[in-house]
Amino acid sequence: MQLVTLTTDWGRSDHYVGAVKAKLYSTINDCQVIDISHDIKKFDLMEGAFIVRNACLNFPKNTIHIIDVDCTESKRKKHQHAVIKYNNQYFICTDNGMPSIIFEGLSPIKAIGITESYQESYYYTFSAFDLFCKVAALIAYETNIEDLGYEIKELVKKNVLTPIIYPDSILCTVFHVDSYGNVFLNITIDEFIKRLGDKVFTIEIENNFIKTISKSYDDVKVNDALLTVSSSGHLELAINKSNASELLGLKVGTPLTIKIEKK
Repeated sequence: MQLVTLTTDWGRSDHYVGAVKAKLYSTINDCQVIDISHDIKKFDLMEGAFIVRNACLNFPKNTIHIIDVDCTESKRKKHQHAVIKYNNQYFICTDNGMPSIIFEGLSPIKAIGITESYQESYYYTFSAFDLFCKVAALIAYETNIEDLGYEIKELVKKNVLTPIIYPDSILCTVFHVDSYGNVFLNITIDEFIKRLGDKVFTIEIENNFIKTISKSYDDVKVNDALLTVSSSGHLELAINKSNASELLGLKVGTPLTIKIEKK
């Protein structure tokens, strides 16, 4: 069975999801299409990359992933459609900065720019339908990705905010909020432990003083705030049985200071 996943910013009120699934089922025998998410915020490359990196990388070998988030091809912006091979899986997407985030620190990858000859329309408004489905079918029937175009030597880079380290604090930024209102910070637990060393920390926010890392949401009372580690490896602020983003006033892009001091 050929597994194909879909990750998009289309939503579900339009025809896009149904059209692409119909084409995949019509062109790939014994195909199973798996919805990762169609609720990525419109054109949000950071959120899309976070979802793909944490949901797609460990699928079985030969899985094909179609990623359509802000994927309009633009020669003016030098954005090109591409297929990327990593861990014996295939990612069909646009080299618009999002792949560079997905595959940051991962190797080896092979990136091939897809030539225009595979495009099935004179218009470029629905790449997943007019190009990505065809490329997925070709890969499913064992076309070498090198035959689809030309090697991309370097992916388009998108600047990603990194935490700023001071002697007595770490300035983080909220980069993702999930559907529960849990808040993800742009620092991993490994980076945090390395910077913290033998010191202690305090997060002061909305009359909450957080001084420990919880292993479970239930380590604190209901409606109490906590700091924990998400499955992505990033530090996560949450409120047990409630919405941390709303109650703590944190949204994507909000800065947050973690104070550091000696024991």
